[in-house]
Amino acid sequence: MIVYNGPVENPGEEFIKNIFFEKEADYWKQGSGDSCFEVEGEDEWLIFFYDEPYGFFIMRHPDYLVPLKKDIEIETIEHLVGGEPMKVPSCSYVSREEAYRIVQHFLSTKTMPDFVEWVDLYDIDFEHDF
Repeated sequence: MIVYNGPVENPGEEFIKNIFFEKEADYWKQGSGDSCFEVEGEDEWLIFFYDEPYGFFIMRHPDYLVPLKKDIEIETIEHLVGGEPMKVPSCSYVSREEAYRIVQHFLSTKTMPDFVEWVDLYDIDFEHDF
C-alpha cells in the first residue's frame, strides 16, 4: 500500500498528476507546508513541497538525501514546514516534470531512481541552521 501524507489520504493517479502539474505555491502553504509518499513496509519516504520560481524540493527521508544540480549559484530558500522555517538550497529543486518522474519511479518500483544524483543535504554549502 502507498500512503500519501498531505491534504488528502491515499490519492489516485489523477490527484498525483494534479498536485505536480496544476497546484501553485499557495497549495503548499496550507496545512504543514509539505507532503510525503511512503510505501508501507519500506524505510524510505519522499518528502516534497513546491516554491515559485524554483520548483519542487524533494528529500529522501530518513537520510536527508536531495537531488543536486551542479554549476548553478546556490541560494538559501526558506519554506515553512509545520510553521517553522526550513532552509534548503536552490540547487536541490527540480522541475514539475522531474519531480513527477521521481515520484512515479518511487511509487511503481518502491526504489529511489538512479537517474537523479542524490547527495546529503548538509554536504551542500548553503546557509542552514544545523
